Amino acid sequence: MAPPSKKRKQSQAAIEEILFDPSARQDYLAGFHKRKQQRIKNAQEAAIKREKAEKAEDRKKLREGRKLEMERHVEAFNALLRESGEKESGSDDQGDSEDEEWGGFEEPPAIDHEAEYIDEDRYTTVTVKDMDLSKIDQSSSDEDEGENSEHEGKHVQKGNVAEKASGVNKPGKRTWTKEKPEQPKKKKKKFRYESKAERQSTRRKERASNKAQAKARRG
Repeated sequence: MAPPSKKRKQSQAAIEEILFDPSARQDYLAGFHKRKQQRIKNAQEAAIKREKAEKAEDRKKLREGRKLEMERHVEAFNALLRESGEKESGSDDQGDSEDEEWGGFEEPPAIDHEAEYIDEDRYTTVTVKDMDLSKIDQSSSDEDEGENSEHEGKHVQKGNVAEKASGVNKPGKRTWTKEKPEQPKKKKKKFRYESKAERQSTRRKERASNKAQAKARRG
């Protein structure tokens, strides 16, 4: 038979006295509502802080977006300026090359041919040739001068007849004769086309004047 076990010694010291604090009890019992309100207040403050942080982040993103948009706008504007500058320089270079290479208007081919038209019993040949404007101008000027001289001669003849009828001869007047008085013919300036070199020179002068005016406006 086993020997009886020994009783363990009490390792813990016995509590000598328990005091009851009514004020602590009252605080604990009445502190439920107060602690709840404090938790609500803390949650509200945390929410306000988060909202402020989100607004600050949104403003930062907005500023960055506007900055990027402004940079893109500036880059596009500079690209347009460069493109317009290249176009202007290209047009100036093209104008210079035109001044150097343009040879003026080509002379039109001479019109001198014949065409035959056959219609049953009829046969017709038409010849087409160039028309000389200078000859036409000269002939028309000669006809006008002839008409003017004839008109003046008739006027002089009528004046002489009237003087003879009145029996009074004015001093310095020519006596009337059957022959027509000789009138000096007025030369009319002939129409002339400019040569190829003259047209090139005129065009160069016009381009130089236009460039100077454009430069003065830009300057």
